[in-house]
Amino acid sequence: MLTLRIIRVEIGWRNVVDAQLIASHNWDCPLMPQSKNPTKDREIVPEAPADQTPLFYRQIAALDAGRCAGKSLKTTIGFDFARNTNVVMLNAAEFEQAARTYPIVFASTPNPAALAILGLRQAENLFVDADGAWRPSTYIPAYVRRYPFIFHRSADGQQFTLCIDEAAGALEDGSERPLFVDDGPSEIAKGALEFCAAYQRDNEATREFVKELAKNQLLVPNQAQVTLPGGENLALAGFELIDRAKFDALPSFVLTDWRRRGWLGLAYAHFISLGSFADLVERAGKRQVLM
Repeated sequence: MLTLRIIRVEIGWRNVVDAQLIASHNWDCPLMPQSKNPTKDREIVPEAPADQTPLFYRQIAALDAGRCAGKSLKTTIGFDFARNTNVVMLNAAEFEQAARTYPIVFASTPNPAALAILGLRQAENLFVDADGAWRPSTYIPAYVRRYPFIFHRSADGQQFTLCIDEAAGALEDGSERPLFVDDGPSEIAKGALEFCAAYQRDNEATREFVKELAKNQLLVPNQAQVTLPGGENLALAGFELIDRAKFDALPSFVLTDWRRRGWLGLAYAHFISLGSFADLVERAGKRQVLM
């Protein structure tokens, strides 16, 4: 397996499969918030998959030299896997780029997270077309780009094992882009490990920011009432926004601390991103016409 120990900042490579790895469901990111009543009033909310694995992932296994023998990573698998979700997790490091395209919202419980809204209807991503391609010239969230790889976190939180979703269809017979070479990790496997490590660091920083928002009682439940050009009414609910009045009233010492941490820019990116709701309404209206 491909593992990374946080304490020593070392990368270790092993070629065994931990039978308990999948059973623990201890992943590098919290599960998506789940709706208590997703169909009432056509509410569209972030939901956890029924099997309680992270969004998109169905058959997670540790990356292993034996299991990957004779296999090559496909150049692309497209984005069909993301077609049926209208929200994904977003890390703070992505706010500036993502704010130009997606509304950025928050979920403070049960797991603090920032979220990018991708569509107004449940199970509809407005940025994936019929061919499984992401809309050109728009930022693709790191959570999406990371797939089919993911970290599994050990019980003590100090070791992360690189895993892959075997149901993704990302591997094919061949040796053009192997994950292991001579029982050691290839440059592709090392790149996947580094990407997941960076994602993990950013995710922890994002959770800290959202926890601080909640601590200062800045997050308020919200919903978006939308009427499409064709007359269809939608309600997007189950998320939180930063209360602008409370944010503007923060004490100067808090603002100074947040400026030092880089959090003020995150809050302003969130405010700016809310203007993207209008673009989602336009996209949803156009798709409605084509349906």
